[in-house]
Amino acid sequence: MRFQCELSCTHRNPLPSLASLAYVRHVRRTLTITVLAVFFVIHDVAWAETPDQPTRLPMAFNEAASSQQVTVEAGDHLWRISARHLVDAKPASPIAPYWRKVIDLNLSALRSGDPDLIYPGEIVVLPEPGD
Repeated sequence: MRFQCELSCTHRNPLPSLASLAYVRHVRRTLTITVLAVFFVIHDVAWAETPDQPTRLPMAFNEAASSQQVTVEAGDHLWRISARHLVDAKPASPIAPYWRKVIDLNLSALRSGDPDLIYPGEIVVLPEPGD
């Protein structure tokens, strides 16, 4: 048994009408303008100048209770800063309780508000190890 398939299609004019050409030109212009606008916005954002000094937020802490301030460097986190300071001051002390004090003292002054996310250039206040 043989199957025969017929394809049906409508005949279209190979030359589009002038109205559709105007629409195609309009779409092209709109698309070009949109792409250029997005490109320039992305370019401006990518090449925007950053300030030389990071913005400093007011710090809410008791300066009399703090003994030392440390500027955060790339790759630092509060545990590493706490451990470094505590080992210098009291080598045999456990780090975790001191680290909690460092977090409590600096939480309101951190730009992100998150002790797991600190930025280079931020100032971290270190309490006295014996406190």
